Amino acid sequence: MNKLIVSMLLTGCTALPAAAPHPFVPLPAPSAKLEVCWIDTGGVSVPGGYGAGGATIAEQWEVTAAAILIRHPKGDLLLDTGISPTAAEEHRELGGWARFVFSQTAGRNLPRRRLSEALAALGATSPLAVLLSHAHADHAGGLTDLPAVPVWLAAEERALVESELEQPRGVVLPAHARAMAERLVSLSFEPVPFANYDSSYDVFGDGSVVVVPTFGHTPGSVATFVNGAGGQRFVHVGDLINLQESLSRGVGKSWLMRKFTDEDDAATQAQVAKLVQLQATEPGLVILPAHDRPAFVRLFGEDNGRLPPCR
Repeated sequence: MNKLIVSMLLTGCTALPAAAPHPFVPLPAPSAKLEVCWIDTGGVSVPGGYGAGGATIAEQWEVTAAAILIRHPKGDLLLDTGISPTAAEEHRELGGWARFVFSQTAGRNLPRRRLSEALAALGATSPLAVLLSHAHADHAGGLTDLPAVPVWLAAEERALVESELEQPRGVVLPAHARAMAERLVSLSFEPVPFANYDSSYDVFGDGSVVVVPTFGHTPGSVATFVNGAGGQRFVHVGDLINLQESLSRGVGKSWLMRKFTDEDDAATQAQVAKLVQLQATEPGLVILPAHDRPAFVRLFGEDNGRLPPCR
């Protein structure tokens, strides 16, 4: 049975649509000096075929459920929060099918670091806000550990969270939806092109942290460009892809992960095509999938179990 599943994963590869031609707005020259830290809250190792469509280069998909601390002169911003330390109990509220999907996706992550303890070790106990790439459990789980921090997300993602509070489907864990319900702040995207995107939100007003809408994986999923004077230059793309090799190979996620986790498959594939276009235009820009642990290691260095790695 396992061989059959892996075979389905390896053969379930749909070609990406061609991204429409788009004027490219160069990334601004970095001005703000940033420190950026990777907090590896959990993870798991699974066959590479789970991570991307077709025959993968990676034999294993080494997963991280990550939070990223961005330390800006105007304050600390947390990009995603990783997994909840009590996820094993929280998922029991889900119905049977949603519980099964959770157990095969976010629920497979094993804990590595507790977010609140990692932030305390870094001296960052009062972030300005949490910016969510989207509200899935392995991105929003740490919010249960940060009860007073505002949660920034796209208005479309906010609507998803609020709908899950009224009629739970399991797209957002009920405990996480409740944890963020009273502190949701909608991002205000402006019609200001950035890279190959038509609208954007400049968090600090200096081009150092810029959010763009990449709706598809969830109704309001976003990508975040980080462009610091210290040499950090990457875009965190959430769950649009799981492995960096998707970009060079021109494929999306595995069939199974697309069916289990993407709310709008066609829109997600179109967004992946934009990433391929972006990488071709800006080959020096690191495109960082939220769950590609080796990509985080290449960017930040290995997590030695003491302080979370920063650059």
